[in-house]
Amino acid sequence: CGRSIAAFSLSWRLAEACTMISTNPKNSKKFEQRVLSVIQRKTLWSPGDAVILAVSGGVDSMVMLDVLVKTRRSHKGDLNVVTFDHGFRPESADEVEFVRSVCLQHQVPCCIHQLQLDSGPNKQERARNARREFLLQQQGWIATAHHASDQAETVLFRMLRGSGLDGLQGIQVKSDRWVKPLLMEFKEDILQYAHARELEWREDPSNVHSTRGAIRELWQTLSQVHPNPEKSMASVATLLSRDAAYLDSQAKESMQDVVQDNQLTLSQLRTYHPSIQSRIIRMWFWNNDVNVKGSQVELLLAWMPSRNGAIFQVTKNVQVVQRNGVWSIC
Repeated sequence: CGRSIAAFSLSWRLAEACTMISTNPKNSKKFEQRVLSVIQRKTLWSPGDAVILAVSGGVDSMVMLDVLVKTRRSHKGDLNVVTFDHGFRPESADEVEFVRSVCLQHQVPCCIHQLQLDSGPNKQERARNARREFLLQQQGWIATAHHASDQAETVLFRMLRGSGLDGLQGIQVKSDRWVKPLLMEFKEDILQYAHARELEWREDPSNVHSTRGAIRELWQTLSQVHPNPEKSMASVATLLSRDAAYLDSQAKESMQDVVQDNQLTLSQLRTYHPSIQSRIIRMWFWNNDVNVKGSQVELLLAWMPSRNGAIFQVTKNVQVVQRNGVWSIC
């Protein structure tokens, strides 16, 4: 009995200590400063720019909203919120009203958009595409609440799928109009901030049964092989992103020698390392609004037809034709 009491006392003191850490105002302030530092160092937006926050009502997006409101005198972004009523669950109407009420407290404009999706397969994917399309119709930068734990999950998922360097660099903190101010913060820190600030949020039960939910269960198993695998995976993304950016810059420079009048000279292409060759080929297709698969790029790297007029079928309507050592897209 004495041992049980002692164990209970120790457990209670540990729980109390964790609570004190998570609710320490200094930790919350440090969290805000780290996020603000990312915004400023990476120039996610400039003072006065419109910033559209995609807020679902979950803990990640509610923390993003809270932090950006608290630091807006420093980052000077013009904040606006967009939240979506998917209509998948009866609770969704209450969730968007909850987001609206929090925005009202913060004096941040809030737009509720009804997705109104047709019934049928791939509803989650269609919802994601519909959200993206609507957000891109808005003026300004689009801020989403992706964080370092999402980054780690993305890298692991793409690794299992067999992605190369470009895939393994993961989520970018800034890409086109999309910005991710929480990308350097892990889920644990986000939850600590939410508890310290006594924030409210709404959980989506479907997240538990998603692909990401299954990946999250792997971390406990992987931690038996190496401590904190989540942090290691996120670090991999950071390092590979740097390498990919360098290779892209080299490929863009090399394209000037390889591609003339939208035609690719094979002899010039072969003078470069295969990693640069593959990037030049992909950029050539992208410049022609053609999405090419990695497997097709690999086949093109090995394609060495001996006759003029040889054809490589890229898509149903797109071909590469070789004449006199020059490739053309037709």
